[in-house]
Amino acid sequence: MATHATQLHRRPAGQTADWLWFREFIQWEVAPYPGRMNTVVRMTVTATLVMIIAVTFRIPNAFLAALFSILLARENLAATWRGGRTIILGFVGASLYTLVGIMLFRGYPITHFFWVIASLYLVFFVMRAATNYAAALAFAIPIGVALPVWDRSVPSEAQVEGTLWPVLVIAVGAGVTLLTEALYRIFDRSDPLITDVDELLRTVQQVVESLASLQSTPKSIHNRILQYDMVGTGRIRTALQRQGVDPAQRAQRSALISLAGRLIALAANLERSPQQPSAEDAIRLRVLSERLESIRTELRECGVISASSPLLEELPSSGLTMLQEMEQAVALIPQVFQRGFLDGSQTTPRQNWWRTLFLPDTFQNPEYTRFALAGCLAATICYILYNALDWPGIGTTSVLTCIVTALSTIGTSLQAQFLRLAGFIVGGLVLGISAQILILPGIDTVFGFAVFFAACTALAAWFATSSPRLSYFGVEMAISFYFVNLQDAQIQTDLTIARDKVIGVLLGILAMGFIFDRFGAKSDAEQLQKLLVRNVRMLAQLAVSAPVDRLSHPSRVSKGGNENAIAVSQISRLRSQINDNFASLESQMDAVRFEFKFRHRREQDVAECDRIQRAQPALRSIYLLELSLLSHRGRRESDSVVTQQQNQVLDHFLNEYSNELLHLAAWIGHEEDTPAHITDDSVRLWRQSFENDSSPDSQVIADICQKMVSSLLMLRNQC
Repeated sequence: MATHATQLHRRPAGQTADWLWFREFIQWEVAPYPGRMNTVVRMTVTATLVMIIAVTFRIPNAFLAALFSILLARENLAATWRGGRTIILGFVGASLYTLVGIMLFRGYPITHFFWVIASLYLVFFVMRAATNYAAALAFAIPIGVALPVWDRSVPSEAQVEGTLWPVLVIAVGAGVTLLTEALYRIFDRSDPLITDVDELLRTVQQVVESLASLQSTPKSIHNRILQYDMVGTGRIRTALQRQGVDPAQRAQRSALISLAGRLIALAANLERSPQQPSAEDAIRLRVLSERLESIRTELRECGVISASSPLLEELPSSGLTMLQEMEQAVALIPQVFQRGFLDGSQTTPRQNWWRTLFLPDTFQNPEYTRFALAGCLAATICYILYNALDWPGIGTTSVLTCIVTALSTIGTSLQAQFLRLAGFIVGGLVLGISAQILILPGIDTVFGFAVFFAACTALAAWFATSSPRLSYFGVEMAISFYFVNLQDAQIQTDLTIARDKVIGVLLGILAMGFIFDRFGAKSDAEQLQKLLVRNVRMLAQLAVSAPVDRLSHPSRVSKGGNENAIAVSQISRLRSQINDNFASLESQMDAVRFEFKFRHRREQDVAECDRIQRAQPALRSIYLLELSLLSHRGRRESDSVVTQQQNQVLDHFLNEYSNELLHLAAWIGHEEDTPAHITDDSVRLWRQSFENDSSPDSQVIADICQKMVSSLLMLRNQC
């Protein structure tokens, strides 16, 4: 999490420090958490049922069904249905594309070769530009599997069957997964994301209570706070992405997860602090604990949190430096659930379905083209090598390695390649070959093989339910084991299969390391800075995006009423983009640690990532306050509308605020030497305009503006 990521460069150099860090990392990643055992059991049961069906009906390429039975979303039944439907459609589209391409270009070796290159370019371009990574992967994998099939000297009927079988296999895997989840949801209808957030807040509350009572934290709570601090909130963020909730609810839950993760980091620092709380600190800690308890109760009962009286506003504690920041984070949680005109997504015009498949700048951003060219070059080299060596056994895995490990930053790509190689060694060599030598020769029934298969799947599923930094290892362990033991509808005892698969993975990793990482990706530090600058500029744009007010601009309202719809549409789009950027920032902060461990660490990159990490709470605060202000200004009730003069003063203040954010973004991006400041005149004007107005709405708006200024100052100090 934040604490460990930002303090990584402060650890002592040497192999001992690296080993201690790695041992602690593995210890907390594999430790149990609420709901983990249930998920592992469901994954194991589903994959085992798929195996039994494939072996019984002798379905080839059954490893795909078992793999996607683990990958499919399990956050709720609707998410599982959507995920299964998306994957099936992706496989159908890829299979049709492959068959049409083969019909047109197979007869001529030169045209076939260039069609393969064009297909690989298309695969990487879709993976980079698509809005749904699972759908892009479902489109890419069948093409990667089918290309070696059509290079073999076998009858065309067998090649067509080899192209179409994966569609049926995936349908079986998705159907079994959906059935299993439907049966499970009969007995458990809880929201796993709310359960996870409640567990984080409960742990923070227990730490606060222990400090308030001047007692040492119990060992179980101490271990939990260390575990959650090390693991972070990546797993919960992934669950949110897969839930498929509406944009307004996704924004609320994303902010809630971010605040809960920040509280975990602060509580971990607070728990490690040697200072003892004073009597005043103990009072504040008890108030904080009571507020956390009420938040958790509302969250469990209705899923939303009502507004409440603010916590004690005091100076920073002399002994517990993190206490005031924790109070500010807890005070922000109710603001996440404030609703206004922006939450009515029905007012947002619907886009054409094909526009939602790809990012808005798909055909304008040169980074996507560079990404696709680099990935295509790496995969093409693998394709040429296995054909030149006449080694078809390494064909599928080498191309799939290039596809699956092609991510948009160097750190995440390195992480995927390292974990993929480790997963294939454990699943293919240790479990696969060892089983072929010691276990499989003594198994002659489906039941015996099912027991062994379930045990290996459970081990892989346990790792797959870790945070995103380690879950990929579990997925690759599973697919490597399935490659060896489930590629054919029979018990496999040929040791050359495991050898070929591991060599194919090694070839793909080498191609990606020497080609893709040098030309197709940026460093995580550069990507993080780019995302931060983009988010600050979008917040500046959001600050001056407001609905047309009837008092301030009566002429604009009388023109037709379309301007309000346009404003709401623009704000909804900005909100969605800002939420996506926040998610990307938090996800890539996890990848920074991996890049810094395996590449030379420049001090300026370490400092840059540290600065970006510190800026996140202030950015979140500004975002929530801007949404809250827009909500109040968008109300149409007569008693909620401020006067025309107040609106004009507020517009002037927001313009100054937006300009300050733009200058701050330029300063962060090293485009300016110093950021600008909000003029005292704009602050004085809105204070004078609102201080004599006793209406509730005016007082709320004045309070929001004051907090926006404070959050902006906090952001400037952190950056």
